[in-house]
Amino acid sequence: MNTSHSTSPGPHLHVVTLRCKDAANAARCMEALSRYGRPDALSYGAASYEFGLAAGSSDAITLIERWERWTDLDRLLQEKVIPALPMYNELLARPFDPAVDTLRINLDAN
Repeated sequence: MNTSHSTSPGPHLHVVTLRCKDAANAARCMEALSRYGRPDALSYGAASYEFGLAAGSSDAITLIERWERWTDLDRLLQEKVIPALPMYNELLARPFDPAVDTLRINLDAN
């Protein structure tokens, strides 16, 4: 399953890996990302928000967001994501750890 929304590309790429307990929890997680994660990210200025199951997996979700400014992402994390972590952690094989489960990439403009 691939779910995406894109306006114009931003120079900052945020990659998130969510390993769920099983396929059923991955489906619930993708539903929550579609229902809450995407609208929240777009309202905070994400240029794009895409997610889907990793190739060959039934329980690992990869989320890719593009941002114009890291400060917009940081505000989203503080105001929306951190308060929702208990709900997401119920679906995950282990609690979400931003230091391990996320990657920030500054894309070269060339």
